[in-house]
Amino acid sequence: MSGATPKLGVTMTPEEAKGFVDGLNEKVIQRWEERVTRGAFMSQFVEGKLSMSAIKLFFKNWGNFTVEINTLIAASYHKHIGFFKRHSDLLGPLGAKIADEFIHPKPPGHVLVMLQTAEALGLTKDDVLRQPMLPEARAILDFKRALLWEGTVAEWWFSMLTEEPIGHWAAAWFRTLTTHYGFSRSQAVYFSTHEEADLKEHDDGVMGHGSFNRMVMQRILEDGYADVREGYSLEYCAIAAVDLYGVMHRAAVELAS
Repeated sequence: MSGATPKLGVTMTPEEAKGFVDGLNEKVIQRWEERVTRGAFMSQFVEGKLSMSAIKLFFKNWGNFTVEINTLIAASYHKHIGFFKRHSDLLGPLGAKIADEFIHPKPPGHVLVMLQTAEALGLTKDDVLRQPMLPEARAILDFKRALLWEGTVAEWWFSMLTEEPIGHWAAAWFRTLTTHYGFSRSQAVYFSTHEEADLKEHDDGVMGHGSFNRMVMQRILEDGYADVREGYSLEYCAIAAVDLYGVMHRAAVELAS
C-alpha cells in the first residue's frame, strides 16, 4: 500500500490515491478469501457437497438483500450529489451503474434474473421478497444503510470495495450450480449477470461496477475528502463489510435443517 495516509483536508496525488485504493483492495480480496471463499459454506459448495437446504436458505436471504442494497445504491446518487457535482464526469457512469441494476434485461432489472434463479431453487417470490431476513443476513444491509444515511461519503464508498470480489464469487456460483447441481445456464442466470456487471464493461459501455467504485474512491482521496467518524476508518468500512458477508454465509450453514 502507498505510504500516504488519507487525512481529511489533505489532498493526495492521483498516484498516491491509486496506490492506497489498490493496496486496500488487495486486503479486501484477501479477507474475502479468508472469510467467504474458504468458509464452511463456499468450501463445501464449490465441491458440490453443500446441502440444497443450506443453498436455498442462503439464496432466500441473498435475494432479499439484493433488492434492498440496489435501492441504497440508487439513494447514494441523491445523498452524495454534492460530491458528484464537483466531479461531474462521474455523473454519467454513476447513472449508468444505477440504471443497469434496474433496467437490465428489462425493468425492474436484476430483480427479474434473481427471481428466475430463485424459482430454479424452488423458492417463490414471496419467499424471497416478503419473508423476514435472518438477522445474520440483515447485518450487512443495515451496516451499509447506516454508512449511507449516518456516515460520510468516504465511509460508504470504501465499503463498496466488496463489489469486485462479489463478481468473482458470482462466477464461482454459476460454475458450481451448472457443474455440480444440475442447473442450466438460464436457471443460474443471476450469477452470470452479476459476474459481468461487477467485473466487466457491458451493455454498450457500462463500466464494471468494481472499476467505477475504485474511481470514486480515488477522487475522494484526491479531494482530501477522507472524512470518517471516530471509531471508523476507510479500512474498517471495507473490511467490516467483508466480514458481514461472511456472517451471512456462515449462518446458512449453521441454521439449515
